[in-house]
Amino acid sequence: MASRTGKKAARAVPAAEDPGAPRQLTCFVVTGFGNKTDYSTGRVLNLDKTYEQLIQPACDAVDVNCFRAIDANLTGSIDSIMYRWIYQADIVIADLSTLNANVFYELGVRHAQRPNTTIIIAESVLVQRIPFDLSSFVVHKYVHGGEAISAAEQQRFVGHLAEVLGKIIAIEQRRQQQAPQIGRETDSPVYKFLNGMTPPAYEAESYVEPPAYVPPAERHKKEVQQGESLASIIDAAEAAKKTKDFAEAIRLFGLAIERQTGGQAGRKPDVFLAQRLALVTYKHGERKGADGQIDPKVATEALIAAEQILAKYCEPKISNDPETLGLSGAINKRLFELSGDRAYLDRAIRFYERGFYVKQDYYNGINVAYMYNLRANLIDDRFEAIVNYGHANMIRRLVVEICEELIADEAAFANRGDQEWVYLTLAEAFHGLGRNADEVRLAPKIELVASAFGKETYTQQRAKLQAAIDQFRQRVRPDELSAAPSGAAAAETPAATPAAQAAGDRHPITIDADIAPGRQVRSIEVSCKIEYL
Repeated sequence: MASRTGKKAARAVPAAEDPGAPRQLTCFVVTGFGNKTDYSTGRVLNLDKTYEQLIQPACDAVDVNCFRAIDANLTGSIDSIMYRWIYQADIVIADLSTLNANVFYELGVRHAQRPNTTIIIAESVLVQRIPFDLSSFVVHKYVHGGEAISAAEQQRFVGHLAEVLGKIIAIEQRRQQQAPQIGRETDSPVYKFLNGMTPPAYEAESYVEPPAYVPPAERHKKEVQQGESLASIIDAAEAAKKTKDFAEAIRLFGLAIERQTGGQAGRKPDVFLAQRLALVTYKHGERKGADGQIDPKVATEALIAAEQILAKYCEPKISNDPETLGLSGAINKRLFELSGDRAYLDRAIRFYERGFYVKQDYYNGINVAYMYNLRANLIDDRFEAIVNYGHANMIRRLVVEICEELIADEAAFANRGDQEWVYLTLAEAFHGLGRNADEVRLAPKIELVASAFGKETYTQQRAKLQAAIDQFRQRVRPDELSAAPSGAAAAETPAATPAAQAAGDRHPITIDADIAPGRQVRSIEVSCKIEYL
């Protein structure tokens, strides 16, 4: 493909067995990797799924070798590799999903360097929030479920993107055959609005070969070898995490961070890698000893190390990343369980609650609601305790709305991989709110979709929640909660008796009995004397 000046730019030409065979075209994919947060909606999207399930198959269909910066061999600087391929690739696909700042910068570099062959894609919800400067461009949209992409959407978008790529290739082939003296139509705003601008000339000082094309049927995870790509290291780390080999996962995620940052102490890695390293560090501390028990000291040290990783790379105190906040919440929740120190509980609530309001997700919501119940039982001030209890139920009502909205969209819900957890979370929210009939109504659905692990987890959590509610109800009178009949205690508060209703403007005397937890009361003796002035 010639530039508009007629001079061919430097190209990477992979070796072929037949020197006369057509060169396989390259496509550099500008995208994030791993889980990334769409801050405009609070959703977390797995961008590896976009690459593996949509972009790669589309490129395979038209025999184009596509790759990301993390797929390139790491014998050189990853920044050098990125800039070389932004310029040299025959085609660039930029995925704007999650409004990733790095992607926008790299797209701008491509638009400044090359007048054409740049394709923009984005997740469908994000398309509605494309920045003004790109709002007039063709953006090819796809539907992402968050952690996975439905089979129907894969089939649709792969076919669409393959057709777009095929047209670009076919038009260029015809142009070279029929009118090589005429330049290509531009898709870059720089060359569109600065009409007549000449693309920069670049002659590479060294040859860089693209990552070898691997046919789909031969793709598989490999052991990490010296000089492997960053993607291979991450794949191996994820595999170790999946098999619960957390020590190996720690080593590999640490290696990935070292490779990405070049070992420079002041340079931060991709936040996904830091989050993963913190997660496996935390999980490694939960390993059981020969006696089958977790060592609290080891677990605590691992949790503190994980929190330090997040503090160093992710700044959870000011972050709005739901994954960072969820991890910080989980770490502090576990530290509270191990130590009983309420400071950890308070921090867990702050992290989980911020994550919930950013992401509007049931997971963070149901966790923080339960922790508000726990804190209600630890607060000496009676008013503050009631406020915490009420706040737990306020959040549960929001969780109910979120779960019911997910279930109501039948087509989308059918493709979700977390159906059991949506139902189990909804059941727990109903239980906490005292909506026992609604909880019972969900039982057949839970029985149908939930795993044995899910059911066991729910049963254990339900028991913990009920214990927290029972403990709180021993501290307060039913009438103190009846003004806002949304909580479990309020929902079960009996209606006023006829005698009480007839009392009119009488002033009942309330006794706050200090009843020992877990003790059955046989009788209460009360002595009352009223003296008037």
